[in-house]
Amino acid sequence: MLKIYTSKVAKIKSESVNFDEKFQIFVYGFESLGKVSYKYELSGAENKLPTLSNFSKKVNGVVLVGAITDNYGILKQSIIIADKGKLLGISDTVFSCDNSPYQVGGSFKVYQTSACKIGAIVGDDIKNFDAIRSMSLCDADIIIAITPIEEKPQYNFLIRTYAYLFGIPVIFLTKTGVIASDNKGEICAKSIEDKSSLIIPVKREYVLYKTKRRGIKD
Repeated sequence: MLKIYTSKVAKIKSESVNFDEKFQIFVYGFESLGKVSYKYELSGAENKLPTLSNFSKKVNGVVLVGAITDNYGILKQSIIIADKGKLLGISDTVFSCDNSPYQVGGSFKVYQTSACKIGAIVGDDIKNFDAIRSMSLCDADIIIAITPIEEKPQYNFLIRTYAYLFGIPVIFLTKTGVIASDNKGEICAKSIEDKSSLIIPVKREYVLYKTKRRGIKD
């Protein structure tokens, strides 16, 4: 079981680290860190990334935060992830639709963390079937998705379908709430509160599939 804390709008800089419960993973929305400018971070004018890393050290866990990242004028929707004081990386949206003003990245990432292997999904990538499939094949234990937009009824169907097809729990934090499905495709947590405590079962199950296709036999 994974114990996960989520918040839609709590500010990382002012968030209390004295939690009543012990969590392994902390998930924050796009309003928690604000825009992250690589130019200002490198020059020392801002210190949002060190603040995030320090926060993960104080809570002694994995922290994922949605953020708009600014790479010298190139804007992207991203998830920044830190683990017990160490910045592990930044995942960008790979798939974009509806003439989005944000640029896209080039790959999906699965992070080895102190809690488990986490696949990070950003924004419109929740609509990308291949994103979930690739992370399942890369042995992710759980997929955590964050979007800056409001929840849609279709999202309930999507995450349940992904979890059922690929046998992997999925958590989706939107602007208006959080929803989670276990690896059997059943909703195991849902909340519209700003702050939520989730308990997610993580159990790997494997099924043997057989397939036949035309081709040359070696």
